[in-house]
Amino acid sequence: MARDSIFSVRDEARLAAWHRQAQARKDQGRGEGPCITISREFGCQAYPLATELVRRLGESWSVIDREILEEVAKIGGFTVEQIEKSRDTPAVLKAIFAMFLDSSHAEETELSTHLRQAICKFSAAGHCIIVGSGGVFTAPEMKNIFHLRLVAPLEFRINKIMKSHDMDRTQATDFVNQHQKHRDDFVTRLAGSRLDDPSLYHLVLNNSLLNPAQMAAIVERGLQQLGVGS
Repeated sequence: MARDSIFSVRDEARLAAWHRQAQARKDQGRGEGPCITISREFGCQAYPLATELVRRLGESWSVIDREILEEVAKIGGFTVEQIEKSRDTPAVLKAIFAMFLDSSHAEETELSTHLRQAICKFSAAGHCIIVGSGGVFTAPEMKNIFHLRLVAPLEFRINKIMKSHDMDRTQATDFVNQHQKHRDDFVTRLAGSRLDDPSLYHLVLNNSLLNPAQMAAIVERGLQQLGVGS
C-alpha cells in the first residue's frame, strides 16, 4: 500500500547531507565520486552490509534502496502500485493490464528507463550504495562503480527469513523461492541478462561464511585496491 512518505526524519537528514556534498563536489569540478552496487540472492544481508559500509566509509555516503528509487519514480508520474505490477506480475498479465492503464505509464520499458535514469544520476553523483534494482546493469561504461554480489546456500537464506519475518520453514522456503524468481525474471526481462553471472561483478561474497562487518572490510579494501572513484 502506498504511503504519504516513506522517509524518517533521520533518512531525510541523511539524504539532504549527501545531496549537499554531492552538489559541492560538482561545483568544485571534482567529477564522479565512487559508487557501490549490491546485488544479492534473496535472503542475504544486503542492508546490514550497506549500513556497515556507510559506517566505515563515512557520513558522506548514503544508501539508495528500492524505496528511495520508488519515490523518485513516483515523482516521475508512476505509482508504487504500478511499480509493484512491473516487478511481480507475469508478462502475459502485464500485457492485459496495459489495455486498461494509461499507455504512457503502463509500459514496463518506460518505467525501467525512468528507474535506470534515476540510478545513473545517483551513480554519477557518487558516494552512494545502490541496493538491488538491477544497479549492476546501469551505465556499465561508468568507471566509478564497484559491483558486488552476495550469495549464500538456500538453507542459510531460509533461516534468515524465518528469523526476520517470524515464519516457519515451509513459509520461509516458499517466500525465498517466490521472491528470488520474481527478481530474476524482472531483471532478465529488462536487461537481457542474469544477475547470477559472476562476470558482471568485481567481487562475489558468500554471506554464509562472512558477516556484514567482515564483508564491509573486504569491500573497503577492494575499493582502495582498484582505486574506484575518490
